[in-house]
Amino acid sequence: MPERFTLIRHGRTTWNVDGRWQGHANVGLNDEGLRQAEQLAAAFADTDATAIYSSDLSRARQTAEAIAYRANLPLLLDQRLREIDMGDWQGMNGSEVELWDGARLAAVRAGGIDVPRPGGESQRQVAERAIALLNDVLQARPDEHVLLVSHGGTIRILLNHLQLLDETHGHIDNTSRSAIRYHASDTRWQLDSYNVLDHLGQDP
Repeated sequence: MPERFTLIRHGRTTWNVDGRWQGHANVGLNDEGLRQAEQLAAAFADTDATAIYSSDLSRARQTAEAIAYRANLPLLLDQRLREIDMGDWQGMNGSEVELWDGARLAAVRAGGIDVPRPGGESQRQVAERAIALLNDVLQARPDEHVLLVSHGGTIRILLNHLQLLDETHGHIDNTSRSAIRYHASDTRWQLDSYNVLDHLGQDP
């Protein structure tokens, strides 16, 4: 039986609304985000998942706690599920970074997955830590369905690293669910669903 993972982005925050790059900032959910988390948790009331792993940052942890309470699942916090570290740009929006640090922003955008944000991480570093967590869970919980609560950037970087995304896969929305599975027989990853939002009454 293939191992299954559901990747979940945290609920909305005020910084999401303002377009600010959160990175490792410990920003909690706003009122809408808390409502989204409760709606998401209701969708997992009868889940066959056996555990939840979550980023330790507040916005992800609050989202995971709502699910864990509703589904009566153990919750394990792991820093490897954190958002990409935005370094010097944390708390700023794209326009502000463009004005203040345009040359370094252009260098990062042009440099590919190995160029870190100033004082922060590269996409490859994020992929490596997220893959390390996946491998640990595969070893510890074979043939199980595990929920991973993380961040939009981290989820997208992970799926890209696993070669599961193409040009049809757009933005990852707050509290969206994306399901993947691992086939150990041929070491193959499969994307079953992407950015599902039916728990909010909408599904792009």
